[in-house]
Amino acid sequence: MTSPQVSVVLPVYNGAAELARAVDSILRQSFADFELIAINDGSTDGSAAILDALGDPRVRVIHQENRGLAATLNRGIALARGEYIARQDQDDVALPPRFGRQVAFLKANPACALVGTRAEIRVGDRGPERFHDHPLDDAALRFELLFDNPFVHSSVMMRKSALEAVGVYSIDPARQPPEDYELWSRLSRHYQVANLPEMLLRAAYIAISRPYLVRYLRWYRAIRTSPACAG
Repeated sequence: MTSPQVSVVLPVYNGAAELARAVDSILRQSFADFELIAINDGSTDGSAAILDALGDPRVRVIHQENRGLAATLNRGIALARGEYIARQDQDDVALPPRFGRQVAFLKANPACALVGTRAEIRVGDRGPERFHDHPLDDAALRFELLFDNPFVHSSVMMRKSALEAVGVYSIDPARQPPEDYELWSRLSRHYQVANLPEMLLRAAYIAISRPYLVRYLRWYRAIRTSPACAG
């Protein structure tokens, strides 16, 4: 069987309310050479039934006991057959041109391992609250990564070969969250990174809890004072 160019990794945990819309946005992509790996991470709502009802041959559904986000993402990456790994969240909507634009960019820029997009951030059904309009080029993003996370996680596409080279998401509890920021930092030390100028994702707003913020600041201070960063 011929491997698809893109493997979409969709972790699902109690996402029944928005899951069908998120999956539909993937299946309606104008770029069709992909597989969707949907992993039900021990959901207790109707998520499992929604996934099991999908009849598209491009969809691979896996059910597991709850492992958490980073471990579930890593399982999806391990199962992926594609050259590129695309992320998708259970409550976000990918616009139809997204995969095609990202694949074209990565093919035209072989030194780049990670490409995100602009995103519209919504709260419920109220429409856009704001836009994530981060820097586009490698130099500006490397600088931004010193202080902030300039990528919308659910918008990114990565080379699987780069993940095999630098490692996948950390499952160390001390680095979670932000498991995505930590991975982007590692990738950027070895490869170029980029964002596309188009708004190709509608993302749901997720409030940052105080425990998350405390862990984030602890991790941020640790990485900024590490020998690798200082050198």
